[in-house]
Amino acid sequence: MFNRRLWSIFLTAAESNENPHSLEVRQNIANIGVFVMKQTIEMQMDPDPAKLKSLIEINCNIAAGLSGRG
Repeated sequence: MFNRRLWSIFLTAAESNENPHSLEVRQNIANIGVFVMKQTIEMQMDPDPAKLKSLIEINCNIAAGLSGRG
């Protein structure tokens, strides 16, 4: 639930007309967000630890980028 809430915030920010980033960056974030939402829903319907790998990798990469390590 927390991951879905976090990505809802990212999606809302990416869609905002006040977002200073380029349309391409915003679209990329939105595309990742849609993927994350679909994967999260799929995990809820059919739990499988193997499906978590891509979500964990995405979140780690985003966190690294936001902290300046990426």
